[in-house]
Amino acid sequence: MDRVTRFAAVNTKIRALEGDFLKNQHYVEMLRQKSIQELAGYLKENTPYRKLLGDINPDAVNRATLEEILRRNMVNNLDKLLYFFYGTYREFLKALYLKYEIEDLKNLARDIYNNSKSDLENRPYSFIGKYSKVSSEHVLKAVTLREFILALEGSEFYDYVEPLLDGKRENLFRLEMALDMAYFSILKKSSEKLEKGDRKIVEEYEGMVSDLYNLQWIYRGKKYYMLSPEELLNYTIDMGNRINFFKRRQLCYSRNLEELNNMARELGYGFLFKKEETGDIYMERRINRFLYYRLRALSKRYPMSIIQAIAYTQFLEFEIRDIISIAECIRYNLSPEESGRFLIRVL
Repeated sequence: MDRVTRFAAVNTKIRALEGDFLKNQHYVEMLRQKSIQELAGYLKENTPYRKLLGDINPDAVNRATLEEILRRNMVNNLDKLLYFFYGTYREFLKALYLKYEIEDLKNLARDIYNNSKSDLENRPYSFIGKYSKVSSEHVLKAVTLREFILALEGSEFYDYVEPLLDGKRENLFRLEMALDMAYFSILKKSSEKLEKGDRKIVEEYEGMVSDLYNLQWIYRGKKYYMLSPEELLNYTIDMGNRINFFKRRQLCYSRNLEELNNMARELGYGFLFKKEETGDIYMERRINRFLYYRLRALSKRYPMSIIQAIAYTQFLEFEIRDIISIAECIRYNLSPEESGRFLIRVL
């Protein structure tokens, strides 16, 4: 099947779905709302989310219910996109969507670890079992991390987390790292089955993502967990654009955070460690903002390619993240100017 035939219909669908994205003015107005109920009311009355919130009473909405509504809508939209793909391309998108399932699994694991496991009304875990072989019924019954890991047996993730059952390494950080490694490994295997042109584009984008996440994880491992260089290297993603295995090893063996910062700057990723801002607070936002603009550029460069579907998926995620960030800022009475610093989109 030629590229025009493959992507013409899906691009038309993507353009239609993108028509529901918020405009900059919507962001400006959301930042002016004084309560989460006002925010929900604004979304209902003045934005494309009116179709989603039409039967919802804004006065009954809190931050958790708003996130639940948005994430369930995301599931519906991703399914609409998936409908246009077949064979290896459909399997690749399902692998791409595992990112959101792993996010839910990590949130659930954190709740278990902190003895604060929420029920489905407070945290819906909308993606668990949606695109994988995970049994949501079994995993949601887990009350310890060990039970959580055992509940993943039979799924795509189990081989990656099963080694943590040896009793020596079972902790939250390593579990999260193992799940992330599972995602990138599954995605890489899936992308290798795409046609050559699309495979190269995916390798370019995912290599960039891997670079950024490897830097973030090495930073976290050094600062919070005091992991050895060998352990750090073991948990890095075996992908990258600018950061190959040799450079990852150098980063893991850096003597301190300042040296890590300097090495990242030499690789072109120094923006992750801006000294004028608190790195830990803004690092995730910097990563997502960088990816937002890189995806926009890649979408323009490769109009008839799989990157269009990847970009739509990521942009939808970013918009939801921004809405929830605004809701959080409202909870803490931050000014619009302060709140804007937490957003992925630059206004």
